[in-house]
Amino acid sequence: MALPRGWRIEEAHLERGGSFDCPISVGVTAAGPTGERIMYRSELCYVDAGAVARRIPTQTEHKAFMHVEAACDELAQACAAQLGAQAEVVAEQPYPSSAAVDIEHERARVKREAANDFAIQGFSMEPSDVIYECRMRRYRIAGAPVPTELAVAAKVEGYVASIGGVAGSMGKGIAAGAEALLGAGLASGLIGGVLGKRLRERQAAAAAGQGVAQEQAADQGDCPDEAPFKPGAADLLQWRIRDSFCLVAPEGRLDEAASTALASMASTLRLNPSIAREACAQKQQMVLEQRQRTQMNIAQQQQQFAAWQQMHASQQAAFDSYQQAWFERSDRQHAANMAASAANFSSAGVGTGAASYSDAIRGVNHYTRPDGTDVEVSVMADQAWVNGSGDVIGTRDGFEPGFGWTELPRQ
Repeated sequence: MALPRGWRIEEAHLERGGSFDCPISVGVTAAGPTGERIMYRSELCYVDAGAVARRIPTQTEHKAFMHVEAACDELAQACAAQLGAQAEVVAEQPYPSSAAVDIEHERARVKREAANDFAIQGFSMEPSDVIYECRMRRYRIAGAPVPTELAVAAKVEGYVASIGGVAGSMGKGIAAGAEALLGAGLASGLIGGVLGKRLRERQAAAAAGQGVAQEQAADQGDCPDEAPFKPGAADLLQWRIRDSFCLVAPEGRLDEAASTALASMASTLRLNPSIAREACAQKQQMVLEQRQRTQMNIAQQQQQFAAWQQMHASQQAAFDSYQQAWFERSDRQHAANMAASAANFSSAGVGTGAASYSDAIRGVNHYTRPDGTDVEVSVMADQAWVNGSGDVIGTRDGFEPGFGWTELPRQ
């Protein structure tokens, strides 16, 4: 950017952040010959979202969207607060520029940048709509130590994206796609978008029925520009205050500073190509690191599941071995008891009593398999079950082993 004679750059800084939406931000402070100062900031990024999309993790600050007039007012109040005063609006002017702003051209640029950001993250899609607004507002500083005037010029731009739209590009619907996308590449900070004025008709009832959407569109069609935007449930939007200038000047010096220094800075502002390349490289690196983290998480989950399967198999094998050993001991003891009873008692009545006595001594109950054969199960069990392989287990307290097991009748 260029400055007129007598002005100088007082401070310049470049911030490298950890957000995909704003990897690099530039700030400049210029000082004039009679106490004027201009503070420039390249961009301030925010995210707004509906109920479902709000669950998407992002490194960008969540903040409800505001139109350019409200954005200028917020910057003006922040500047006035540093002087212990308040800003009062006195006039509104076009954004300072040497040429008329082509709104449609700027909207097309925002749309291209959005599509490029989606491509970096691996999505082939475009935003639902975009917005571009620019304005300058003049203020009176009430309560300042010395009479002071203020002018704020800013742009507000951005675009809206829907989880449903992203999911559709991956062959999924909103219901399944929303959940699948929450922990994947979106975790790096999916760029959402800003709502244009027409989005009030189209997006306000995304999760409701078509009839509700049409009714809300009719209700909101005549909303003033300053009306707050209500994103649909599946809408995630990113918006930014871009190329903002705050001009503070002694009373009576604002007009000249605005028409010279501020207009010169705004008209000659150009992005350094090396900064643009670094910002793009940072975005690509962030996406790569996120994908690596995602793959590591998937591999860790697979390892944990494999370990759980192995542990379950070991426990099942130990349980099966214990059951088989118990059955074998029980069968041997029963055979020995019956042989001893047969040698000492010959009558049928005594034989039956001996069998019952043997069962009581050994602590078993008799159950009948589906093929009619007899099986013994410990009296510690309330129920007995058999599977397709013929394995028999006992349970108690109403526990059911689940699918594949059939309860046996007790004799």
